[in-house]
Amino acid sequence: MKRISIYLLIGFLLLVSGDLIFWDQGIGAEKKGEYLLPGDIKAGWKVFTTKKCGVCHAIWGEGGKGGPDLGTLPESYVSQSQLAALMWNHWPEMWGKMAAKKIPSQKMEKTEMADLFAFLYFIRYMDEPGNPQSGKVLMEIKHCSKCHPIVKEGAKGDLSPWGMYMNPILWAQMMWNHVPQMEQEMKKKGLPLVEFKGNEMVDIIAYIRSLSSKMEKVYLSPGNLQSGKKLFTQKGCIQCHLPQGELDLSKKKDFPRTLAQLAGMMWNHSYKMWKGMKEKGMERPTLSPQEMADLVAYLFSTQYFGEPGNPEEGKRVFTKKQCNLCHSKGTKMPNLSFLKGQISPIFMAQTMWNHGPEMLEKIRKAKISWRKIDSKEMVDLMEYLNRGMP
Repeated sequence: MKRISIYLLIGFLLLVSGDLIFWDQGIGAEKKGEYLLPGDIKAGWKVFTTKKCGVCHAIWGEGGKGGPDLGTLPESYVSQSQLAALMWNHWPEMWGKMAAKKIPSQKMEKTEMADLFAFLYFIRYMDEPGNPQSGKVLMEIKHCSKCHPIVKEGAKGDLSPWGMYMNPILWAQMMWNHVPQMEQEMKKKGLPLVEFKGNEMVDIIAYIRSLSSKMEKVYLSPGNLQSGKKLFTQKGCIQCHLPQGELDLSKKKDFPRTLAQLAGMMWNHSYKMWKGMKEKGMERPTLSPQEMADLVAYLFSTQYFGEPGNPEEGKRVFTKKQCNLCHSKGTKMPNLSFLKGQISPIFMAQTMWNHGPEMLEKIRKAKISWRKIDSKEMVDLMEYLNRGMP
């Protein structure tokens, strides 16, 4: 069987998955509440191709080899600010490679950078392909086959029909609703509680899908995060997961990187969660596929933005990274105070893309090295600039 081009695959995923709308929470003291940033995934894919990003960057193994594969999942979740910091650190090397490959430098509008951010977020939101053979082994190791004899088609507990569900959100929804029943069956059979780590859920899904290759596939688009935010309160999630509380999911450092990993986390959490709900006298909520999709969209959106910055720390970053040598009173470059309240990770990335080569040349003439920046420094720096630097 011929391998399908990754570019056709991405186009197909964009078609069935729909558009995601991201909240740009903004940074700065003068901010007047949240506003919607229309980061369009399909448009971001177009930006990725028209700006020649694919010449150096592969996605899921296909494309250029000069830079990192942008489809490979990072070890931890990547927020807007982390992505902006990664791009900042990558710029000098990128410009050098573009010059070597004679790739023309094309200006980028803010909307184009927003779309590119949406696309890069999307390809990490989806799951890497699982390993069916590993999934088959895991079905035995995790004792799943004790209740789900998928080798016996049509038998009680047969999971092969689940293979039609291509989006892991549907798996998360079905597992969520069936956990109490499954827990009772496991107790009856004397089976230990099961937890899923890393990509184990992805591999199990891949194995079950391999048994259902002839079935019509069922897709579900990512949900609406505004509806998900309402459901988070209506379904009682907020009673335990209060913002700024001990169980605030937006502050969870090991938040899942993909949909399948989120399904695994919800399974792992279910035992403790049901116990806590009983103690509070709460009814166990059930979720429809669309409700689960909306909740997932909301949960992922909370991770997209990261922690607010510290302006005092940002002031120190501004000096430490020697930004003040060019951007302060008495210098030829603007002091940036006119940008008060306007700066976001997307703005930083767009500005660097458009003005980076000029900035790098000035830095070289001044015999200053390019200063790398981590995500926390980026957040603090943006907060300082948004306060209106003196």
